[in-house]
Amino acid sequence: MLRIGILTDGEQLSAWAFEMLSKIQEEGYGEIVLIIENQTPKSSGKKSPLLYRLYRAIDRRLFRTKQDAFSLKKISDLPNFTAQKMEIWPVQKKYTDDISSTDLDSLRTWDLDIIIRLGFRILKGEILRLPKYGVWSYHHGDNRVNRGGPPCFWEVMKGEETTGSILQILSEKLDDGQVIYRSWSHTDPLSVQRNANRVFWKSCYFAPRMIKKLSFLGEQRWKEEIQRLQDSPGDYTANMYRPPNGGVMFALWVKLWVNNGLRIVKEYAKKPHWEIFISSKSNKVEVKHSDEALHSALKPIKNSILASNFTPLISTNTSRYYADPFVVERDAKTYLFFEDYDKKSQKARISFAEWKGSQLDQVCPIIEESWHLSYPFIWEYEGDFYLIPESAEAGHLYLYKAESFPNKWVNVGVWFEGEAYDPTVHYQDDKYWLFVNQKSHQACSSFDELYLYYSDTFLNPTWVCHPMNPIVSDVRNARPAGKIFANGKLLIRPAQDSGKFYGHRIKLQSITALSKDEYQEETVDMLESDFSPTIIGTHTINSSENYLVLDGYSRL
Repeated sequence: MLRIGILTDGEQLSAWAFEMLSKIQEEGYGEIVLIIENQTPKSSGKKSPLLYRLYRAIDRRLFRTKQDAFSLKKISDLPNFTAQKMEIWPVQKKYTDDISSTDLDSLRTWDLDIIIRLGFRILKGEILRLPKYGVWSYHHGDNRVNRGGPPCFWEVMKGEETTGSILQILSEKLDDGQVIYRSWSHTDPLSVQRNANRVFWKSCYFAPRMIKKLSFLGEQRWKEEIQRLQDSPGDYTANMYRPPNGGVMFALWVKLWVNNGLRIVKEYAKKPHWEIFISSKSNKVEVKHSDEALHSALKPIKNSILASNFTPLISTNTSRYYADPFVVERDAKTYLFFEDYDKKSQKARISFAEWKGSQLDQVCPIIEESWHLSYPFIWEYEGDFYLIPESAEAGHLYLYKAESFPNKWVNVGVWFEGEAYDPTVHYQDDKYWLFVNQKSHQACSSFDELYLYYSDTFLNPTWVCHPMNPIVSDVRNARPAGKIFANGKLLIRPAQDSGKFYGHRIKLQSITALSKDEYQEETVDMLESDFSPTIIGTHTINSSENYLVLDGYSRL
């Protein structure tokens, strides 16, 4: 078990940090043996400008959240807390807290594997090399985009699509250490408080995950794993940000409210609408595998999609819309299954309709529950069809079997326990692999993190959590966007890119490693929403032998 020390500025911690330490204790891969408490904590810089402080106070009040990541808790209230406390009076300079040689000698006797920094100011010198695996520290921002602070502030003010967050092993240079975890979330367009609350809650699981990976993989494989996260050699050139002065803050504040006012008016005037598009593969160029580099291997698919003659399946009932299409061909007939959404109740059922080659037949509801249903994933097993719709609102995944395909389905029972968004099944190496998005914390977004489970059986499965979970932590390519498919030697997982907004576009992820203890993928291409002039987004793609289906997002 790894021995862990915690750097703090006192007895109290923010709720997100308390949750992080609780998770470390709960999982049992690391033991918190020492609290290293700063007895003379100081601010890391001069007092922030008045207008900035006023804005933050108003923002916190207006956008107060029930699950506040920054509420205070006592570290001694941790479950099964047995750690010893070591009091330190650091040698304080203008921006740094230096640890004396006497205190360093005392720390060495604890034989710490990891120190997690939750207090003190900038650290330099021998303390950074004292624990076996370094001093771990959070930076709530993408250090390739901005360094310094305030956390999660400039992304909102500058209208950036995503807000990054990292866990790094500290080095002598500020925000330039070895990154061991990266993640991205959609930036809240209106509130720094809400933006920071989501990011901090999500980031609290980074350290427990990396401790678990280190224990599971061993030192050598763990180092190889984190090496893949490193950028090209050289210093980061991102700007060093600080709280804005009064004039800049006033301009930012005005711009924020004007932009959001215009956005809200536009969204109120034009409501979101989804529709389904279908194209015959007879219109497509032949797809052949190329031995070129992976980044160009999918160009034939992308080009053929863009060249396709897509037919929009527009509902005459404007109170509903259709999305998440899945297509099945059987007995010389083509059926589309999809989310059938009622705009008034804001709840969806699963419906189907037959595609007649030039038009869609009558839409028939087939599954309706008291909870919202979407993403009707279809799977054929031993001659029977099964449907696994998203039912995250219910807190379970249910399996439905076709008693009479395609119009009569029965609920077989709970197939997966727990919240699961856009469930996607893949069979490989005698195992069933289940890809689902899940929230690491209920205050977080369902778009950010992809989890993987596997089972030896399809019916009555026993799901095993993949040790690398979440296998993706990036709003730009986490959430599933349709069935996994093969393209030559490539195995492609369609993924939603919701960095700009929900349903922006689809990324094509090449799965390069899939086993019980390893998962890797990389982006090889992306599908924009330019297959129709009225569409501004797309988030599901599926195909059958003769047809390709997509959905499209617009504002009517």
